[in-house]
Amino acid sequence: MSGQIPPLSGMKKIALPLVLFSLITNLTILISPIFMMQVLDRVVPSGNLQTLALLLGLAAAALVANGFVDYSRDLALSRTSRWVEEITLPNLLKMPSADRQPYLDKILILRQFLGGPAAVTALSVPWIPLFLIALVMIHPLFLLLAVTVSAVNLGIKLVSNALTEEKNQACAVLARQGAKTIADSMQNQRLTGLIAVEKNLGERMQRLMTNRHQIEGEVATQTAIISATSGTIRLLVQLSGLALGAFLVVQGQISAGAMIGASLINGKTIGTFEQITNHFPAIKNFLTAFRLLRQPGNLPEGETTQITDLTGALRAMDLTYPRGGGAPPRLDRVSFDLRAGECLAIVGDSGSGKTTLLLALAGLDASPIGTVFLDESDLRTLGAETQSKNIGYLPQRAELLDGTIAENIACFDAAAPDEKIIAAAKTAGVHGMISVLPAAYETNMGSHGFLLSAGQIQRIALARTIYQCPRYLFLDEPNALLDAQSERQLGQTLARLKSQGTTVVMVLHRSGIMNLADKVMFLNQGRVADFGPRAEVLGRLGQNKRRLQIPVNAEGLLDLADWVSAQFTRDGDEAFRQKAILVASEMFNASRDSGDRDSQRLVTMTFTFVDDSHCEIALSEARTTELDQKMPKIMSLVKHPNVSMEDIPPDEMALVIVAQLSQSLEVRNHENSSVFSAKLAQNNAETPPASKTGIH
Repeated sequence: MSGQIPPLSGMKKIALPLVLFSLITNLTILISPIFMMQVLDRVVPSGNLQTLALLLGLAAAALVANGFVDYSRDLALSRTSRWVEEITLPNLLKMPSADRQPYLDKILILRQFLGGPAAVTALSVPWIPLFLIALVMIHPLFLLLAVTVSAVNLGIKLVSNALTEEKNQACAVLARQGAKTIADSMQNQRLTGLIAVEKNLGERMQRLMTNRHQIEGEVATQTAIISATSGTIRLLVQLSGLALGAFLVVQGQISAGAMIGASLINGKTIGTFEQITNHFPAIKNFLTAFRLLRQPGNLPEGETTQITDLTGALRAMDLTYPRGGGAPPRLDRVSFDLRAGECLAIVGDSGSGKTTLLLALAGLDASPIGTVFLDESDLRTLGAETQSKNIGYLPQRAELLDGTIAENIACFDAAAPDEKIIAAAKTAGVHGMISVLPAAYETNMGSHGFLLSAGQIQRIALARTIYQCPRYLFLDEPNALLDAQSERQLGQTLARLKSQGTTVVMVLHRSGIMNLADKVMFLNQGRVADFGPRAEVLGRLGQNKRRLQIPVNAEGLLDLADWVSAQFTRDGDEAFRQKAILVASEMFNASRDSGDRDSQRLVTMTFTFVDDSHCEIALSEARTTELDQKMPKIMSLVKHPNVSMEDIPPDEMALVIVAQLSQSLEVRNHENSSVFSAKLAQNNAETPPASKTGIH
């Protein structure tokens, strides 16, 4: 497909009629001067009223005809304005998303120009010589007056721009900063939840407004002076024109009618020059936009391939994404293969290139170097229809657009059948959640978006992602915003999609759905540090992740739960995983509640698999505890669960829970440190063998 936009060349066809309309309009301007010249030079001296009536009739007929011409011109410009948008927008939407906005802005410039007064002024430019010739024919001094005044007006305009341009730009910057500050203030509660931030943002807005008003006051003063000067000059020009005409009449060089006519023509000529000066930036922007829209390269070149069905096989070959500036690349020679229906989990530290790789695989931000193959086809050569049908992508924090939930799920397909929308919602496990909303699938997300939490929006976005039944599904931390129940439902959804042959690639930080992965890739600074079957890769990674140091606070407790969960990667271990998380959390609570609530406290956790069905969790802290002396009481409470526990301190209650869930529990002090150790089994009826390191 050619990069040029040929339909825009059709504007040349409308240019000639518009220029002819402008010629008639500008010639009509001469009617009033000619009429006055004839009245003063013929009718007044002769007193012939028939001549006056004839002149008046001819002038009126010409003005009526000009009204029709003006109507036709304005209608043509308005239609051309809409035609430009209609003819260019579909082509521009075929461009890559990142390249669309500048060209859409150029279309807007064309529309605003054609629909505004600047276009009429531009059409008058070719006919300025007509007025200059008319002035010369009356008397050359009128031409000199018009040129002199126009030059003075141009000088005033240039001085005005020089004095105010920089300050106007500063005001615009301050206005944008103020608008951004207001937006941040409105979202403060959701983003930070801190009252101090909102207060300080309000003070910042006040400072920005004060600075902007000060500059605007200076600009207003200068603008008022220049405007008053221009108005005064305009009045002086009228008087000067009449005075010059009177002087020439007295000298016998022109008639009284010529004096009035020259004054009218002179005013029109100077007014046209002033309009050109005022609209020159708009005319310049129009010409620039028109040239850019007709330049080759606006649309992607090369033929694309449309494939009806893809199997789901995925292969990446040497994907490299340079960062520039001599910095290490975001991706560095990433290669791997997946069979159809397999699931890959991409893990790694923040900034390791996980999202960059996912975007490259989905074709949303192609890697400059290397190739992604869907089946045996290069992703770059696949047409938009094939990619839309076969590729689904879910960002880490998805958003729903202004429209109903049904429209969002259907990707705003006006012909989408209800059955397909509901099927996608059921597959994503959100049909029940949507059905209980006041308007169900017709709930408008623009006006009622507040009804849904971030996790619910994420799940509806998943339904939107799988609406087209994609063969490839790319998910960026899909469980990051979900609670435990929603995460289980997500796992069930992905398991169903896998069973249907969908190839799934997901970036994970939390390990709640890690058990779905057939393969795991560990990225480190853009490079593949490890890749292979899930158990093998996690086993190798786990050798360095059996120890965790966390602060004694709420965030530390959350990190602890995620860390313990990450130790379990085998299917069927959900009950064992939940027991281990609960034991570790209550052990953490016991240590926290038995000492001072000091934000500087740190505890060290260790996790060891004894074998496939037994594990050991230990907590140590660089301080002693008195709970070791309370262990007899705690074990007694475990043996007699019917005893009332209402008055038991929180630290002791936490250890009671740990003891009930564990096969053994030990609390001791050793070298000014406290140590909590618990042994767990999948089935508490079993006896754990001797401790040994294992990979689970």
